[in-house]
Amino acid sequence: MLRRFVSAAFDLARSTPVSAVIAAGMGLLLAGCGATPSTCAGGFCPLPAAADSAEAVRQGDLGRGIRDYLLAHPEVLLEAQQALAAKQAADRQAQARALVARNHDALVADPEDPEMGNPRGDVTIVEFFDDECPYCKMMAPTLEALIRTDPGVRVVLKDIAILGPGSEVAARYALAAKRQGKYAAFHAALMADKTPEHQLTEAHLLEIAARLNLDTARLARDIQAPEIMGRAGRNRALAQAIGVTATPGLVIGDSVQTGALTPDALAKAVAAARARKAQAP
Repeated sequence: MLRRFVSAAFDLARSTPVSAVIAAGMGLLLAGCGATPSTCAGGFCPLPAAADSAEAVRQGDLGRGIRDYLLAHPEVLLEAQQALAAKQAADRQAQARALVARNHDALVADPEDPEMGNPRGDVTIVEFFDDECPYCKMMAPTLEALIRTDPGVRVVLKDIAILGPGSEVAARYALAAKRQGKYAAFHAALMADKTPEHQLTEAHLLEIAARLNLDTARLARDIQAPEIMGRAGRNRALAQAIGVTATPGLVIGDSVQTGALTPDALAKAVAAARARKAQAP
């Protein structure tokens, strides 16, 4: 009998949130006195009816067995919480993959998006970033290194300009630089720039443009183009639609990651995306 108690308690704790385990244990303990939580109110439990006494004893023994096992093995509760966290993370990723699939063309097939790497790569990374975001600046060399070492990677860049007016203007200047064939150089300069958050000015952006031999007069015209003016806003809406809540936000194949990744973590995420794609029907 005790072995069954232990097995039942272990299975219950592994597959059920801690609050539910406690509630179940309380229910079983209360059942041992033949009552429900409401009938035990007031500090006492009524005696069970004679006809129900055998079942009540059995339920009471089971409740005590589960309680004793959990007290003797509290690590089971931690295992249950870890299993719950893993299930919730898997559920979130499944939901994110469905959202990525629903927004596939907007994510990877917009001809106006700047991109790096192999245009025909078998794995596409979409980065939602901000030109003033320090974590995006940390991520930039990692992405560049990946492109150099993995010829099968394509990177699509989507500036969402969430850190204020400086970010918004920088996004527009970068897209205007794309019209002169110098987006990559301008983007790299912004990622390497040491200006603190919220202090990026248009004057500084013009200095960068001049250093890169961009036509600043043309830039001034192009940043007013309607498709450039509204692009960061459209990118923000897309990021929200797929559940990206911070920068950098990365869509790697069909999975969504938030935050800067180490080179090793990024390489593993790309490998996993590649494997999922190979297994897809």
